[in-house]
Amino acid sequence: MPKTFFVDAHHPDWADRALTMTREYFAWMDEQIQATCHASIEELVGMPLSSYVAFSMNIITPKDGLDAVFYLLATEGEPIAMGGLRRLPSGHGEVVRIYTKPEHRGQGYGTKVLEKLIIEAKSRGFKTLNLDTGIFMKNAQSMYASSGFEKCEPYEGAEPPARLLPYWYFMKLELR
Repeated sequence: MPKTFFVDAHHPDWADRALTMTREYFAWMDEQIQATCHASIEELVGMPLSSYVAFSMNIITPKDGLDAVFYLLATEGEPIAMGGLRRLPSGHGEVVRIYTKPEHRGQGYGTKVLEKLIIEAKSRGFKTLNLDTGIFMKNAQSMYASSGFEKCEPYEGAEPPARLLPYWYFMKLELR
């Protein structure tokens, strides 16, 4: 496994690559949602996908060191995985946007990002971590379950629109 390192996705040296990777994530999500849920992200959120990516970057993974962080996992100067953490209205933390580029999947990079976010959540004093994931994200669900996350009811502040709820899992982890 090549040497990897975490960087702040909002740092000027990495922000463009973080945006590119976020676009890749949403393009992949849009394909999965269309195949599973028979609707596009554009139809679900009522705006062009490119606009939603920008909206999402500002709302879900904002440039706010107090209530949110967004990391890239990089190797050889290029991002290979990403993930973020933000504060929900309930005061819980939420893991968001864990994504590994397809050519790097199956090597434990998503788990490495998740572990970093759990440590970050504990250091910020979160007692509970929430996340949501599509039913088509089987590998992610296994990763979350092996890290102690359990299924739960939808929570306030979760991103998926109501139309996606039948196709979505919600999970939580009580932090000690």
